[in-house]
This record gives sequence, C-alpha cells and structure tokens, in this order.
Amino acid sequence: MPDKLSRAIYVRPDNTAVISCNQCGHSKNVPVGTYKGSKNRLKIKCKCSNIFTVILEFRKNFRKVTNLLGEYTNHSQKNIRGNIIVKNLSITGLKFISQGTGKFRNGDEITLLFRLDDTNRTMIKREATVRGVDKNNVRCEFEKSSEYALDGELGFYFM
Repeated sequence: MPDKLSRAIYVRPDNTAVISCNQCGHSKNVPVGTYKGSKNRLKIKCKCSNIFTVILEFRKNFRKVTNLLGEYTNHSQKNIRGNIIVKNLSITGLKFISQGTGKFRNGDEITLLFRLDDTNRTMIKREATVRGVDKNNVRCEFEKSSEYALDGELGFYFM
C-alpha cells in the first residue's frame, strides 16, 4: 500500500510504466520488467531534481480498497455460512476477512453476497474459489470472471 509520499504506478502488459514527476510534470516511459517478482518500490530522481517514490503495481486488474459488509456460504464445507468484511475488490476477485478463516481451504467453492458503497448500494452475488488463506485474510477468484469483466455492476463501480 502506498504511503502519503509514494504513489502506485500500474505496469502495462509490455512491462513498461509511465512515470511522471508530480512537481514538474515530466513523464517518461520506462521498462520495469526486471523488477517483477522482487523490488516494486523505486526511488526516482527527476531531471528537475525532485526525488519521489513510486510503487510498481504488476496486477492485471485494478484493485480497490474497500470496507464492505457481506456474507459467505462455503459449499465445499457443508454450506457453512458467516459474515465477512470485503477489504479489497477487483473485477476478477476480492480479499475478505472473517472471524472463522480456519474454515477456509484453497479450492473451496463459495458464494459471496455483499453491497457496494455506491449510491445505489448495489447488491453483488458471486460464485468464487478460494485461492489463498493467510491469517485472517481470504483471497478469492470469481468464477467465470471473464464474463463478469464487462458487467454493469462491477464494471460501472470501477469507472
């Protein structure tokens, strides 16, 4: 997560990023593929002598930090139900916290139900697969995520 003095820069599919100085506005297209998988925080010195920090974001999809209340049903474990807080969200998946994360395993098939914080308080229901469990964080990938990529609900939310 970027601190107040750094900002996220999204890396293009060709492993380049446009880095621009927030002081003078000078921008440059820079190859950053060598940093993938290792260093993602870079200190940059502009030609105007301004020094700033950028964080390279190699994710395929924008991930929005959220704090949305919702619930889950874990079909892989006798339809266990519980409450969640969606901590971040993208077109293809999300991360949530739950009191009972010990119940989740990689590969679990779950249904997620939560409301967006948009003006309509849009209800989202998605089938998902658990892709990772770490302490109280559960990371999920939406089923059929490519079909949902352009849907009106989440697509409009990220515009």
